[in-house]
Amino acid sequence: MFDIGFWELFLIFMLLLFVVGPEKLPVVAGFLGRWFGKLQRYFFELKDSIQSETSSTTEEVNKIINDQKNHIDNLEKEIDKAKEDK
Repeated sequence: MFDIGFWELFLIFMLLLFVVGPEKLPVVAGFLGRWFGKLQRYFFELKDSIQSETSSTTEEVNKIINDQKNHIDNLEKEIDKAKEDK
């Protein structure tokens, strides 16, 4: 989600260790973990709701496109038939 590598996490951990101290670091880590979990769940729910709202529209658009392709194919066949009849 945030594209954070090992060295970035290590640097953040070291900064937290110096700022917060070793006594309070587990408490802060737990707090941050819970909030990141809530944030991640919120984004997943948002993504799922957007997908569910747009899925019916996407299906309708795909159906219209397929119908248009079928009409174009039929027209091409009729044009080819008309050319052969000349």
